[in-house]
Amino acid sequence: MKYLFKNIAQFVKHSKVIFAVFVICEITSLMLMILSYGIYQNYSQQVKEIASNEPIEEQMEWLRFNYSSDIDEDNPITNDIVFAFMNELADTLGNKIGNVSFESSRYYMSIVYDNGWQMYDIGHNLEINGNWYSGRYFNKEDYDNAAKVCVAPIECYKEIEDELDYEYDDEKSPKDYKYRPYNKDGKMYIDLPEGTFEVIGFTKMVGNDAYYIPYTVLPLDAKIISLPDVEVKQVLYQNEYNKVVALYNKYFGDHLTSEDESDMPVYDEEVLKTFKTKMTISIIIAIISSINIAALFKFVIELRRRQMSIFRINGCTKNKLRRMMIFEMMFYSIANAAICISVFHLFILPKLAEIFPYISLAYTQKGYALLIIIYLAVTYLIQNIMIIHSVSHSPLQMLKVRR
Repeated sequence: MKYLFKNIAQFVKHSKVIFAVFVICEITSLMLMILSYGIYQNYSQQVKEIASNEPIEEQMEWLRFNYSSDIDEDNPITNDIVFAFMNELADTLGNKIGNVSFESSRYYMSIVYDNGWQMYDIGHNLEINGNWYSGRYFNKEDYDNAAKVCVAPIECYKEIEDELDYEYDDEKSPKDYKYRPYNKDGKMYIDLPEGTFEVIGFTKMVGNDAYYIPYTVLPLDAKIISLPDVEVKQVLYQNEYNKVVALYNKYFGDHLTSEDESDMPVYDEEVLKTFKTKMTISIIIAIISSINIAALFKFVIELRRRQMSIFRINGCTKNKLRRMMIFEMMFYSIANAAICISVFHLFILPKLAEIFPYISLAYTQKGYALLIIIYLAVTYLIQNIMIIHSVSHSPLQMLKVRR
């Protein structure tokens, strides 16, 4: 340890200018690396904020394609058209799709996309809202296999007015429903226009149209009485938005009366390119700074070749000499890193926070600790390689004049 501080003292005493330049250059390079890290994280966060998986509350009502339509018997929409539309929609937006809802002549359909289409669990919402009675809703197997299963209003089966949480304007009884369940072989079935379905659950929803069946059971020629209402989970890029609008025009152009999405937020592709360019520049600056620090270490090691050769002549082993040099170089690195982070955090970061809205998020205690650990680990590795290369020569070779 005494040789460590002795070497540092001699370095300062005999090479004041070089030592000062070395310290200033290392601190500057390290400062640029820290700054580059913060700028990269800032723009990365801005991209996530604009195209987030969890849009902010105010945006939720905007993120949908809800068109007014003109659908009548002379200008119908059939299920095969909606099916083709949804397949292209999946190719266009993928997992950015939240859900798609529409109505057939007798059913309300709500479908979600998660690496493939499947029924939205309306049963969960009904249960939360107090409108679920018993049984279960459709699962993925029901949907994938086009199972003939049905969720029906309980009052089409039995009168339970006293059990419900609210009163109706009109009294309902099973005889008021056109489609009524019946028991057969220990299960419950109902005959709908699409065939015989097993009843797997009951709701407290009242009305002749309050039946639910999987979308995949609908025949291709089933009449759809409302345009698909598409909700997305993320803010779209402009080109994605344009593609969805084109799909609506392609499949439903004859039915569109107006577009209600003029205020729907979109993410400009040019802004994305700008952010990515700035993030790339910050990475390049960090790499250049790292190369500069490596060059500084190499210069100091070359400067000490004569001293190292004298140590070797006087019996110092290669490994001991390597440890001495490593300890000295790491001492500089730790000291300069501490100075750099202190100055940066106290004086520079507050000014940067006025320019970059998310940069402060990158500089937590954990963030600083991670930066220092990575910096010291890489520095230790580079210094070892350089010093091992230098001490591998004979003392005579080390005494030669540097070129």
